[in-house]
Amino acid sequence: MVNLVVDIGNTKIKAGIFNDNTLQKTFVFDKDKTPDLQKIIDTYLPSKSILSNVGFEDIEIEKILSAQTDFIKLSHQTKLPFNNHYQTPQTLGMDRIAAVAGAVQMFPKTNSLIIDLGTCITYDFISADDNYLGGAISPGLQMRLHALHHFTQKLPQLTFKEINEFVGTTTETSILSGVFYGILGEINETITRYEQRYGAVQVITCGGNSVLFDKHIKRNIFAAPFLVLYGLNKILAINVH
Repeated sequence: MVNLVVDIGNTKIKAGIFNDNTLQKTFVFDKDKTPDLQKIIDTYLPSKSILSNVGFEDIEIEKILSAQTDFIKLSHQTKLPFNNHYQTPQTLGMDRIAAVAGAVQMFPKTNSLIIDLGTCITYDFISADDNYLGGAISPGLQMRLHALHHFTQKLPQLTFKEINEFVGTTTETSILSGVFYGILGEINETITRYEQRYGAVQVITCGGNSVLFDKHIKRNIFAAPFLVLYGLNKILAINVH
């Protein structure tokens, strides 16, 4: 069974072709460039599809998917492979829901902390008995760089680049050090707090900026760049038969 999953994020559109539970092909598009879904459909002939969107609705994509596949659009009312204990489920991001579903598939019956390093940094915790308890949201890397420039008179607008020295010796390297090691410290402290409360925790990282931090995190982690796509495919499987 061939499935098409589409994740519309804050800055990128990701899509994946699954043959049952096996991810065969991935596609990444800029947000302002609508992917050629018709070409993907014609090439891989998916019978089912699912769409997750964290921002504005894309009616054109929905029309294509609903017309040519057995289609569902992910929402807080969609049947999920876990128990959702978020007190405001209607405000929970679809990407966070899908990432948790992906963690359930990859690490069943395991305490898991998902860290998604994208436009924002999100932390989501799923317990070994499949209860999603919530997490946290903080500013992402580029957002922090932009805020330092926007809310001050003289700090420059920077694009992130890796640095090798913790102590900044120029304004530029001081900003880069503060942002990078600030996020790293936040990640390590957050993991520690979950471990103190819940015991052993499987840490899973994903998102466009995760590659910058994975090797610096003081824990054994599992890097899953397409975790959201796996989660969408899992959700699709339990909703469309």
